[in-house]
Amino acid sequence: MDRIIWLSALTYFLLIASLIFSYYVSKGRYRTIVIVIGIGSLTILTWALINNKIMDYQDANIGLGLIFMLIWIITIIAFLFSVITYSQTKRES
Repeated sequence: MDRIIWLSALTYFLLIASLIFSYYVSKGRYRTIVIVIGIGSLTILTWALINNKIMDYQDANIGLGLIFMLIWIITIIAFLFSVITYSQTKRES
């Protein structure tokens, strides 16, 4: 299989898993922030993959790499946010 398919599948899985965990840990307005960030990230990644498939660049696609790096950073931040929030709620309990 193509390497981009495995990379995008792993990215989708990690992003959705961290956003689901963040959603269940957070409360109030933080839930809406998590939803907006999640939908925005998934939309950007989907748009980039469709654009890459349609245009079929022969040279290096720097935009696709930058979008993957942006989504990975968003995924890491969402995961760290959920871990910090989870540890604070456990400490208060």
